Amino acid sequence: MFALLWMIYLMVVTALMFASITGALSVSQSITRPAARAMLLATMFGIAIAWPMVRLSQNVPARGTVGSALRDWVVIIVPLQAVVIPQMFPVLAGWPLGVVLAVDAFICAWALVIAGLIAMSYRSVGEADRGVGRALWMAIVMLVALAAPITGMLTGAGATAGVVDARVGWLLSPLTGIIELARDRSVLGQGAHIRPAHWRMIAAIGCVGTALCLFGYALEVARRTDRA
Repeated sequence: MFALLWMIYLMVVTALMFASITGALSVSQSITRPAARAMLLATMFGIAIAWPMVRLSQNVPARGTVGSALRDWVVIIVPLQAVVIPQMFPVLAGWPLGVVLAVDAFICAWALVIAGLIAMSYRSVGEADRGVGRALWMAIVMLVALAAPITGMLTGAGATAGVVDARVGWLLSPLTGIIELARDRSVLGQGAHIRPAHWRMIAAIGCVGTALCLFGYALEVARRTDRA
């Protein structure tokens, strides 16, 4: 059921992307690229907010909590390739291959962080907890996803950054990170551009997600040992 709902969500956001450009007299990358950014932003919202919201409203798996979260990760990432990879084609966003790969890796890394948080929540939220504990974990997930953009709005960080600059801090949020990686850099002669600093931050986010999953698995093993 989760896989079906996710496929429907991807089809809806993709349909909305194409619907947003049907009214244009001529289709060019100046139109398709903003539509692609909006589609990827909606997709990331589904991963960062809707996914944990759905899982935290359901029963906790009896065992294999980290495995359950990672299976969700696979279910999310595999069909997502049909949405992200085609953005390198000129008829769509026409982004360079490096940009598409960076966006794909960024989404995979942040989805791993969310999977780790969901797995951690499973360890502390019991079947009897239908309110406070689940709401607290959902608040933690939203704080992780939205803390960076909220801080940026309050402090004005990155607001004056030039097109050439890499606003690496924007990658600390799954939402603003998509905007930064797919940022219009047409004045540089290309629709978007990825710098080494972007890749380093993506790798760091992936390491954090891996650490969360490993820590959750360690807690799971420890609990099994105690019960034995």
